[in-house]
Amino acid sequence: MCTIGPYYFWPAGNIIGLVLSILLLLVTCNFALASYSKTSKTINSHILNYSGTNIKETAAKTRELISKQVEIFSNLLPLPSVQSLNNLDKVLKQPRLLTNKPVLVMSILLAMVACIAMFSAQLWDIAISECDEERTCPFNQDPEDTFARPVLHGIVGYRVSDRKIIILVSTPIAFLLCTTLLLLMRGTTVLRMILSGLISLGMGVFFFLYSLNTVQYIILLGTKLSNLSFILKLVSMMPIPLLAALFVALAYSNIIQSMEEKKDDKSSKVKIGLLSISIILSIVFFFLSLATMTTSNLVIMSTVQGHWNTTKEHTWDDECRDNNHVRYNEYDYRYDTTSTSDPESKPDKCYGKALDQLVQDDFTFFSICQLFMTETFLVLSALVCMNGRSITKKTLFLPGLLLFAAAVSSIISFFSGLVQYDLQTNGFPFFIMNGINTLSALVIGFIFVITGGSVFISFIIIVFRIILSILVFSLILIMTTFDALLKLPTLTCKTPKPCNVVEQPDVATA
Repeated sequence: MCTIGPYYFWPAGNIIGLVLSILLLLVTCNFALASYSKTSKTINSHILNYSGTNIKETAAKTRELISKQVEIFSNLLPLPSVQSLNNLDKVLKQPRLLTNKPVLVMSILLAMVACIAMFSAQLWDIAISECDEERTCPFNQDPEDTFARPVLHGIVGYRVSDRKIIILVSTPIAFLLCTTLLLLMRGTTVLRMILSGLISLGMGVFFFLYSLNTVQYIILLGTKLSNLSFILKLVSMMPIPLLAALFVALAYSNIIQSMEEKKDDKSSKVKIGLLSISIILSIVFFFLSLATMTTSNLVIMSTVQGHWNTTKEHTWDDECRDNNHVRYNEYDYRYDTTSTSDPESKPDKCYGKALDQLVQDDFTFFSICQLFMTETFLVLSALVCMNGRSITKKTLFLPGLLLFAAAVSSIISFFSGLVQYDLQTNGFPFFIMNGINTLSALVIGFIFVITGGSVFISFIIIVFRIILSILVFSLILIMTTFDALLKLPTLTCKTPKPCNVVEQPDVATA
């Protein structure tokens, strides 16, 4: 029976069926309530061969089984006791000494400078954007043929013009939160570090999701722009992956350092030398990743521009139709005629070409994979510089795993889509920089995954414990329900004493 839609669309059969269903439900509830009072007699009947004493013994055994299952559940999935929460206030107020605090401060200041640059560039771009000779473009509109697509189905934002309000709102908020992060570094405690980690993580996740949109905006930029407008658009969108990486690295660093107290240990000269080399390599790969991402975006943008010259095709406009086309009731019919008249001249917009969706998908897939690899490389490099001596193999496992996965996906996206196009490198060392960056990410990620493999084993064990705990918890619920059903006849007795079933003598039949 279908009851979807307004009531006046219901046929008579649906209404009758609905009424009968309600009556059937009421009758079922009535019979269920009437049979509830006979539960004790049914359970204690001779068919089940149960007495009140047997029910008590079975309930006691069931409770004993439940207690053992609860003990097994607590051993599989140990939970913090209430007594351990008594000293929570003291633990949160314990002082912590930040490792490489100047690096953390410089990272926050770099993020603040990037926010100021993005905000200023976006305001300037809005001021000089003109949709026609008489007026500037509003917030919800870009000049014609600025981007290959007016709409992108992204996570943050829908129309391409939405980037204006998103940048103008998010950058001042990020600037204020960076000021808060600087204030939280004074007299650092466990609570302050956790709060700093949560704030940084929230901003990092937002800018990471929005970077998936901005990398598509960059590669879809058109050629009908002035040099100033082109530079301003790049300045307002290019720093977003950098902001995402810096905030994620800050969050990861704060959370790691808040979990363990710094110990004064004397490192050998070998460890100090290896640490210095690691920091230098991290700085080199930091700038190499940024340069590779910038170069790749410009090369892909230049290549995509050769596949389109207008945002919207005007083939079906009235002034772009041939003489042997007629428009009737929003449908186009073509008829062949022999005409001796010369064809009418068409405006320039009739010869425009829109971007093919398959071409866009190939370049977008590679750009997003390379963006993910670049941001992971930036996070890993910043994390090594921020944590210094306190960094361990276990903390590098997750960035290494993500870096290895991003490098593999970048290789797949290049050979499955980009290799068939003639890339307009324009003198940029596109293949050299991408090759060095991708191979480095592949090797470094694989090394970190191997060295931090114990973390993966621990994770598998935790997942297995959780699955077993869920099974034991389900069994506890079933046994608890069974215990409640066994107690039901006793609870329904009229007297507080346990009900005794009077055994009737067997009647001999002739």
